[in-house]
Parts: sequence; C-alpha cells; structure tokens
Amino acid sequence: MQKFTFVVLVCLLLPAVMLAQDETPKVTVFGGYSLLRNGGNNTNGWDGQGTFNFTRYLGVTADISGNYRNLSSLPIPIVSAGVNQHLYTFLFGPTVTGNLGRASVFGHALFGIAQASSSTGVSLPFIGGINTSVNSASAFAMAFGGGLDINLGRHFALRPAQVDLVRTQFSPTDALTTGFSTSISGAQNFLRYSGGIVFRF
Repeated sequence: MQKFTFVVLVCLLLPAVMLAQDETPKVTVFGGYSLLRNGGNNTNGWDGQGTFNFTRYLGVTADISGNYRNLSSLPIPIVSAGVNQHLYTFLFGPTVTGNLGRASVFGHALFGIAQASSSTGVSLPFIGGINTSVNSASAFAMAFGGGLDINLGRHFALRPAQVDLVRTQFSPTDALTTGFSTSISGAQNFLRYSGGIVFRF
C-alpha cells in the first residue's frame, strides 16, 4: 500500500515539477550597450527593453534606446567646439521566442517614433560651455530583428547579440540638419547591435 501511494504521489507531482522547471517568465527586462551604424557613421549608446510574455512563445515588447555622437573641431588646447547629435527611439510590438534548453532565440517587429536632435557649442576656460540647438525632429520608426539569450540561471541571462534593422522616416531636411543621415529619400536605415544582461521575473 505504501509503494502504491508513493507511485501515485510521484505520478501526480512529477508533471508539476516538470512544468515548474519549464515555466516561462512573465516579464523579462533587458539593459545594455547599443551601437547604431548608418553608412560609415557609428553612434554609441544604450538600449532597454521590457517584455511581457503571454505564452512561452509570444509576448509584447517595449524598447527604448538612446545613441549619441560628438563631432569635435577646433583642436586648440584651451578652446573646443563641436556638434552633439542624439537619437532616441521609442518602439513597441510583438516578440516571438523559441527555447533551446540552455539558450533562447527571439525575433520582434517594433513600431513607434524616433526623436533626433543636434546642437553645437563652444567650451572656453573659466567661462564654461555655450550650446545652441541646431534642429530637433520626430518621425515614425520601426525595427525588425532578434537575438540570442544564454541562460545564466532562473532569473538571469546574458544577451551577447541582438541585431536590428532600424528604419526612420525623417524628412531629408531633418535628416541632414540632425546629422544622422545624408539620405534625401525621406527614409533612413540603421543597423543596430545591442548586448547586455537580461533579468527574468
């Protein structure tokens, strides 16, 4: 009788244990470095994401990133001048995830807006910096891509690579004056690499 009871308990508890081991986190949060490339222009920055998983395969992701570039001129020891460029994206969309045991792969399609700005300034000793805005603009943006997460534990993962094709639709004037593109087509394509740490809840 005791053996029978033990077998019944094992049969009832084993599926629950297996499901618990394979349980998909409801929320994943990613933060890390971002490199944005357009032609020969590279900008460095950061990328942050939050994903809510409806099932083990399907979720919805909010993505916020910021990339920056500084173009210095006047290489005089006590005086410096330059142009500062900033590009922020605010994107949202579906994510599909596939589990590979110790790792998982994902792909997403994200849509939202991009905000670009540029300013120029001069830095003088004892006086400080003087900056003035050149242009600031917003446009529709989207990103298509995916990446790989390597599991470090139940609540942590390493994301060595996430690659996205980011497309913005700034007007030719805004693209030129913010300095992020020389395109006159009204659309700009960027290749974005991101890497960092994933937290799972």
